[in-house]
Amino acid sequence: MLLVRARGKVRRRNSSSRFRVEKRQSGCGMRLDEPVRYSSSSRGIVADDGRWWAPLGHSRFRCYFAGHVLSTAGDSLVPLTIAFAALSLSGSAADVGWVLAANRVPIALLVLLGGALGDRWDRRRVMVCADVLRCAAQAATGLVLLSGQASVLLLVMLQAVAGVGTALFSPAATGLVPALVPHAQLRQANALLGIAGNTNKITSISLAGVLVAVTGPGVALLLDAATFAASTVALLRLRLPASARHPQVRVGLWRQVRDGAHYVITTRWLAVVLGYGALLQALVIGPHMVAGPLLSEQSYGGPAGWATIGVVQAVGSLAGGALALRVRPRRPLRAGLAISLLMVPYLLLFACGAPLWLVAATAFGVGIQGAFFLATQATVLQTHIPDHALSRVAAWAQLGNLVLLPTALAAAGPIAAAVGGQTVLLVGAGWLTVSTLVVLTIPAVTNLGNVAASPADRTGEAATSQRAAV
Repeated sequence: MLLVRARGKVRRRNSSSRFRVEKRQSGCGMRLDEPVRYSSSSRGIVADDGRWWAPLGHSRFRCYFAGHVLSTAGDSLVPLTIAFAALSLSGSAADVGWVLAANRVPIALLVLLGGALGDRWDRRRVMVCADVLRCAAQAATGLVLLSGQASVLLLVMLQAVAGVGTALFSPAATGLVPALVPHAQLRQANALLGIAGNTNKITSISLAGVLVAVTGPGVALLLDAATFAASTVALLRLRLPASARHPQVRVGLWRQVRDGAHYVITTRWLAVVLGYGALLQALVIGPHMVAGPLLSEQSYGGPAGWATIGVVQAVGSLAGGALALRVRPRRPLRAGLAISLLMVPYLLLFACGAPLWLVAATAFGVGIQGAFFLATQATVLQTHIPDHALSRVAAWAQLGNLVLLPTALAAAGPIAAAVGGQTVLLVGAGWLTVSTLVVLTIPAVTNLGNVAASPADRTGEAATSQRAAV
């Protein structure tokens, strides 16, 4: 360890290593002349701050965190409330499917464009516009439901508008986080955001059910709109550095989309990890979401058993977030991929009809691996991808979940009916085991370490690399 006192950002050299000192933020300003501890790494010096609450010490992150909590709460309220809104109009399951799909399809179609906009424009403003769009769409949906003038077609149109907002918001949000905390605290920041999101998923579903039952879906959707409005206010309070407000890449928009795809394809570790995640959604997660309820109906008393497994998995996701807060592996992708194997015992026991308590216990591990992997992946992207390409890469990371997962859900039903839910889960467990072990043999993935460069440094370094010039 070295103890360095710095004013601003400076660079020093000696015969064996390069030293870099970052400005550290406190509130909306910078604290200079502050002692900073550094530890060596293969690409320089990384500030080492193990306090899990450290990101909350910065007013920029606190402001963003408040907006994130409110925004994810709104996202979590939507599926249940809009589903019951559609049911209240027609009572048709098909209409429920159309309304839910209307919210998801624009996200799948436009998320890559949203990533390009996040790299091209001020990310905070992109997120504000997205929240305004979602607020307006959900407020209009709530009002037409309360007025009695709603129709299924109108709900489809309004939810499509809300989906456009989400397509713009998500990639920009991933790209904004590195501007809010010191580089060394990105791991804790992503873990805190993940814990907040998972907590919202648990509490918002219960809250949505109560609201719909007591006040009806119209009032619930107006509350949903209020969460997006509050998120907008929180984002407007952010005061970002000039480098975060004014991205320097000014090429054509569609050229940015193409160059983002080229960057993903030609960066080996990135292509492998994103491909692994997309196929995991298609061949494991999607089939499990269909086969799980079928097997629960056969062996665990139907909805009660499936709900028990879901609750335990959700609690496990909170534990996984806490693990990501405390653990900083030297090879983050190796750790994130290896922990995915915690899903295998769960899938095997579920397929074999093991006792519910044992299946639920292994579901806790599934929650842990999911939260830890997502936090690790976000941190790796933010520390290894050039800042001016980060939102586009984040959009590609989300594309598997947005496109392949719905496709898998549609295909898994007929397959499970033909071969049985047990076979579907066993095949998923086999694929997960083989694919994870294969990916763990690729040096470009498993040898990727923690990076010392700050977002600004990564941008500068990328400018000298032909492959990173996107």
